[in-house]
Amino acid sequence: VFKLDAGKNALGALLAHFLNLAVSEMFAGDHDPCPWYFLNILFDTTVSVGINFLLLRSLERLLLERFKIDVKAGSYGNPPDMDRWLRQLGLWLFCVATTKFLLTLFFAVAASPLSWFATKLLSPLCFNPHLELFVVMVLMPLVLNAFQFWMQDNFLKYVANYTPIRSAEEEPILPPQRGSDL
Repeated sequence: VFKLDAGKNALGALLAHFLNLAVSEMFAGDHDPCPWYFLNILFDTTVSVGINFLLLRSLERLLLERFKIDVKAGSYGNPPDMDRWLRQLGLWLFCVATTKFLLTLFFAVAASPLSWFATKLLSPLCFNPHLELFVVMVLMPLVLNAFQFWMQDNFLKYVANYTPIRSAEEEPILPPQRGSDL
């Protein structure tokens, strides 16, 4: 089961990597794409994790309630059913691609300040393009992806007491604590 969860996480990261390269080249134009790749990896490993979580849980719930399709993350059956895994993989890749699309729209709206920020942040490395490339394409992804994989693993694996995101009209996900005013 660990291999199936890790495989989902890895394939999502692979898709995000290629989308990041494309988005970076698109926004860089004739300029250095490193600042844009840096922004992509920074947002992917922070903001996107939260968006992916909300999107995944919302779609899991929608598919279960509206279409009776159970794609609960990490639940593959015993023995593991590869069709269930493929459905979950498809949903996860959809979440990753949708989040990348939303971030690309944000990048388009805020291109000037984002470009300025990333260029200034990486300016100490501009004397050595190889060092800049190493930091942006190897060092930063290693550090940031470790955080991202750890966080995503927590919601891509099976949880026995799984509770999908609830609508505002329903009971809260967590019951009130003893002695609270709720």
